[in-house]
Amino acid sequence: MDLRELKQLFSENNFRPNKRLGQNFLVDKNIRDKILSALPLDEDGIAVEVGSGFGVMTFALAKKCKKVIAIEKDIKICRIMRTFFEKEDNIELVNEDILNVDLCDLPEQKGSILIFGNIPYYISTPFIEKIIENKNCIKTAYIVIQKEVADRIVALPGSKTYSSLSCFVQYFTKVKKLFRVKKNSFYPKPRVESALLGIETLSSPSVKVKDEALMFRMIRKAFSQRRKKAVNPLSDTGFIGLEKERWERLFEECGLSPSLRAEDISLSDYARLADAVNKTLRP
Repeated sequence: MDLRELKQLFSENNFRPNKRLGQNFLVDKNIRDKILSALPLDEDGIAVEVGSGFGVMTFALAKKCKKVIAIEKDIKICRIMRTFFEKEDNIELVNEDILNVDLCDLPEQKGSILIFGNIPYYISTPFIEKIIENKNCIKTAYIVIQKEVADRIVALPGSKTYSSLSCFVQYFTKVKKLFRVKKNSFYPKPRVESALLGIETLSSPSVKVKDEALMFRMIRKAFSQRRKKAVNPLSDTGFIGLEKERWERLFEECGLSPSLRAEDISLSDYARLADAVNKTLRP
């Protein structure tokens, strides 16, 4: 469906894109084909499409998969597209908010779900958290998200975009940014550029740590004042009760400079620090 056809469909059904839902529909067929080429689709597998919209990707996915489960939150879109989707034997339309869907109960073959979706900015982080929570039945996810968010997720230590989100996602998954998707690939045209992000869930975390919850508390605390030395926010009164001098010694014991900022510390270094803190708190 190109832009002219989409506008005609809008007119025929008195439909207007909902800004609150972050509705920007893919209309560039070249980008559609480029995305399809990047997806590891399996003719015996199941694809779950998040935000199927008017089917630009849905029909193409259905030609390459055993089944496509199209999840669409907007009831108006579902009413318009149900007749079209029902003509295909392997497309199931679900009118639901993806954040409320139990992904592991959707397919006939657990462990073989491939997720694809054009994800609105406002649910990017909770949606990725949902993928991680359901990693036992989701092997891969390919999502079009705001380029700025994708940059933060794949960022490495030492970069300005490296953050607690980078650490969290990279702990549970292997991520890669495949390519940029320009604004004019969508209608209406969004204010920001997007990127296709590939996410592969890991059977075990990328680093070993004794207390996962403690490590992430430390990471979030360190990044809460990212321009300062990490030992400063970590030694805040009421955090975990260790004074600044003790934090400095722990850094040195782990082979790290106490002058490092949060963005200079790798995930594996955070794990070592967390283990050292754990040993200090629970000797």
